[in-house]
Amino acid sequence: MLKYVLKDIQGKETVLKNPLKVSFVSSEDAPADRLTATFAVKENVSPVLSVEVLDGLKRIFYGYADTQTDEKNINGMLLTVSARSQACILLDNEALPQTYCMVSMCDLMERHFAPLGFTKFKGTSQTFDDEFIISKGMSEWAVLSEFCRRFVGTSPKIDCNGTIDISGENSGNSVYVSSDRCISKKHTIKRHLLISEIMVRAESSNGYVMPFKDSFAQMLGIQRKRYLNTADSKSLSPFSAEKIMENAQNKYEQVILDVSGCVLCTVGTGLVLDREDKNYMIKEIHYSLNPDGEHTTIYAEVKYI
Repeated sequence: MLKYVLKDIQGKETVLKNPLKVSFVSSEDAPADRLTATFAVKENVSPVLSVEVLDGLKRIFYGYADTQTDEKNINGMLLTVSARSQACILLDNEALPQTYCMVSMCDLMERHFAPLGFTKFKGTSQTFDDEFIISKGMSEWAVLSEFCRRFVGTSPKIDCNGTIDISGENSGNSVYVSSDRCISKKHTIKRHLLISEIMVRAESSNGYVMPFKDSFAQMLGIQRKRYLNTADSKSLSPFSAEKIMENAQNKYEQVILDVSGCVLCTVGTGLVLDREDKNYMIKEIHYSLNPDGEHTTIYAEVKYI
């Protein structure tokens, strides 16, 4: 049974179980996970600062409250709390405009993220000898995301313990889902995403003379050519073409599962379906609990590379 721990601004904890309604969404495309839960309570709860969800002793969510609603009716009192995971701190804070001539994740941790409470990161500490500009209006999350995109070639994540992960590594774990639990399964193939060939302009003095071909797209009979100018861009290299093709391949085949019950899993985790030998990667999770029961919707893509 999941346990919900609400902490107020004085540090007092209120432990609640058996919520009446829960909605949880985690997506690769959204930095912060979102949780909304409604409980029947006997008395008013002080203004909530944070929400922690525990499966036994294991933390599976930690975030900060955005809204809190108390409602009284003839049946009693209801408390609804909506929260976002810790990435919301970086999303909600604007970064100081400045320019780095040389930059590393250690620099960014010291000057940007540690002051907001983030003390650990996973990934390279290499210093990059290139200009990195933080413009007016960029959030601290945008700083982190742009650093990873330009220098590391990964997408950042923040786990439920507050560790910033820029390594690009997956956990290596997989969640198994039995077909007996599947209410529905939707399978989609997106041929329009694949690119058969990208011609790259790598030097200002040359034209588009460097070809990158996708044998997988060509095997499927797809003819779709693109041109990429990396000579005039600091954020692109000739091998960006390979990354573009890889991303397209990983979005080519998708499955959406509606599963009865609660499936404890995280975005970036592998998914194993019985009677299938495909290598799926979870990209989005929607969990809901209401009077009709609980179910989990999982969006996953076949990982070819």
